[in-house]
Amino acid sequence: MLTSTRDRIAAATGALFVLLVMVGNQIEVGGTDQSTHPTGASVLHDVATQAHSTAATIGFTLEFLGFMAFVVFLGYLLDLRRRTSLPGSGAAASATAVCAGLTMLIIKLASVVPMGALMLDARAMDPDLARVLNDMGGVAFVLGWLPYALFVGAAALGLFQARLVGRPTAVLGAVVGAAGMILALISLQNPLDGNPMAWMAGLLWTLVVSVRLAVRPGTGPSETVETPAAPVPAAA
Repeated sequence: MLTSTRDRIAAATGALFVLLVMVGNQIEVGGTDQSTHPTGASVLHDVATQAHSTAATIGFTLEFLGFMAFVVFLGYLLDLRRRTSLPGSGAAASATAVCAGLTMLIIKLASVVPMGALMLDARAMDPDLARVLNDMGGVAFVLGWLPYALFVGAAALGLFQARLVGRPTAVLGAVVGAAGMILALISLQNPLDGNPMAWMAGLLWTLVVSVRLAVRPGTGPSETVETPAAPVPAAA
């Protein structure tokens, strides 16, 4: 039921999302100030460097493609919800996971706006304003942890109820999701001291589950097919 080549490729986009985002981000920020709260002058210097950096352009492109791969992965999960929407098969949890994933994606894409403005007007921008715009991107990064944690927890429940992952994977996803939501709420009180461990654990869980579904897809619940009763011989 869920073992076509199309399903395997779609399932693998979750792993592709994680890899592209992680690798792209590391390439993009290479050579920039990695302190938790850089000065405005440092922000402007990094922007000027990145504006003429081929590596930064490649990193940004990879990261953007990673989030587009996540859109495909969400579509795959939505299709799984449609095909496994039998009673008790986790349809509600799967729908919640898709909505949470889309919310995270919207936050991540919206966080490009202040950074884009910073890139456009860096030459005429005051360092204090540059620092504020950079901080807006940092806060958006932390804010994105919250819906992503909900995505992980809900996806774990939905996939388990649809019999597509085992209990240990589902329990681990639920724990990571719950911890991620708690840490995200705490971190939003002071983003400079935010703890990204649950976010990283959520990405790792997504990577593992994506590979698991791509390599060995489950069958999901199936309708019970009633075998017609054998005809009763007529009385002699």
